[in-house]
Amino acid sequence: MDRERALRRIRDLEKKISLVSKILENMREGVIIFDDEGVIRTANRSFLEITGLSYDLLYGRQISSLDLRWEGSPTFSEVFDLLKEEGAWRGEVWGVHRSGTIFTCEVTLLRVGSEFLGLFLDTTDKRSLEANLRSLAYYDTLTGLPNRALLYDHLAYTLFRSKMRNEKVGVIFMDIDNFKLINDTLGHEVGDTLLKAFSQRVTSSFPPGTMVARFGGDEFVVVVGPIGDIENLKETMEDLIRNLTTPFHIGGHRIYVTVTAGISIYPMDGGDPQTLLRNADIAMHHAKETGRSTYKFYTADLNIKVSERFTLESELREAIEREEFVLYYQPQFDLATDRVTGVEALVRWHHPDRGLILPSRFIHIAEEVDLIVPLGRWILRRACFDGKRLLREGYPLKVAVNISPNQISAGNFTEVLKEILRETDFDPTFLEVEITENALMKNKQEAARVLSELKAMGVTVSIDDFGTSYSSLNYLKYFPVDKLKIDRSFIGDIVSDPNDVAIATTIIAIAHNLGLKAIAEGVETEEQLIFLRLWQCDEAQGFYFSPPVTLESLIDMLRRESFKIRGV
Repeated sequence: MDRERALRRIRDLEKKISLVSKILENMREGVIIFDDEGVIRTANRSFLEITGLSYDLLYGRQISSLDLRWEGSPTFSEVFDLLKEEGAWRGEVWGVHRSGTIFTCEVTLLRVGSEFLGLFLDTTDKRSLEANLRSLAYYDTLTGLPNRALLYDHLAYTLFRSKMRNEKVGVIFMDIDNFKLINDTLGHEVGDTLLKAFSQRVTSSFPPGTMVARFGGDEFVVVVGPIGDIENLKETMEDLIRNLTTPFHIGGHRIYVTVTAGISIYPMDGGDPQTLLRNADIAMHHAKETGRSTYKFYTADLNIKVSERFTLESELREAIEREEFVLYYQPQFDLATDRVTGVEALVRWHHPDRGLILPSRFIHIAEEVDLIVPLGRWILRRACFDGKRLLREGYPLKVAVNISPNQISAGNFTEVLKEILRETDFDPTFLEVEITENALMKNKQEAARVLSELKAMGVTVSIDDFGTSYSSLNYLKYFPVDKLKIDRSFIGDIVSDPNDVAIATTIIAIAHNLGLKAIAEGVETEEQLIFLRLWQCDEAQGFYFSPPVTLESLIDMLRRESFKIRGV
């Protein structure tokens, strides 16, 4: 009986050993067993796969001889001492697979009787995923630069450190001037490539270790610190702007880029990331108002201007709903006959508290916040009503109306215009639309379609501010236009500045060679008028003839024929 009982126990033990072996072999975790000398006695298949080692290379080998890095300890001996003392150790282990790749494991070491058991859970894929997710969370996928989230973290830490050390930090907020135009004309693929090249050039313009982040779109932020002397920061900005004057060569295009930037300084301009970024952004927008390819430092006065701007934006929305606008008209003269042949409609805001506000104060705001489309629709309708009134009074004058690029981009401009013409019963042959070169270049195909439809309707088309923007002479032959309007900036010194003389006379010659008319705006002196007549400019307008006036004043002056060209 004793012998049979012993055999049964042996068989049971063999079954248990077989079961344990199968469990060990099929466990996802790597398992090793080693003795109190640290000698490896066995290892399962998962451990061999994790490390890339064979069983022959493991059996009888000291665990301390494996190429493993144990979390918190320089050597395995410290881990082993702790394991013997407390009976367990848990932590992370890094190693190099025989193939050369790095692996990571979460490891549990346990004392089991006189031997020790190690459980290795492979976390390599998990760590890789975490790294990828962190990259997606903190880095811009297009440029590889830190994104807005990492920028805020870095800036918060930099400010904390600078506060302890009593140091100054600069925050530079910049964007690429007219980047949307580049995207619209050359395509988003070229735009994306430009952003990558631009980010590399900006990064190279600052000392190594400087945080350059993509804030969004074509906006970038640079965190510079510590700053010893503000003058050094000015020199850095001037070097950056100069560095960017070198053109980018992308997809067969030579692209010239300029940036406008605003700068805020810690601690004078704010004590937290949000305030410093907001104030740098305010300074940047102020810089854009004074001219592109420049930079401005934040001042407290700018905050007041921004506050006024937001107030004006809110009031502008209400003004459009209440129709608080009025059109003034500036006469346009035929220089061959000295007669009024048309008028330009110029909008004014009749503010209930501030009085009459000129368009220079609110049109750019309407453009930025997408209010120009409803405002432009009102201007068109009012101009057509007034044009109809002029016809009834016996004055068949063309009425010129400025059209915003946003109105063209809306996609339904001609449909809106046809509806207005039906509503007002205004003859389209007496309507003239003035479109800037930027509007034409923003979306050439859409602009060509719109202009063709306008010409088919009998509407006259004039390119406004000609010579101040693209001056893309190559495109003039493709766009069905009737007039080129010489910008007032070329008329002011036309008698004394050789450059203005050259530009104005060239525009007149271009217009005539293409079978178009040339009209000059901003004529204020008799000398300017004489010059334009000598060079056979077709039409002109300006304060020399008349300032913009209300419709009633215009009709009264037409009746009295008080628009004679004096002394010429």
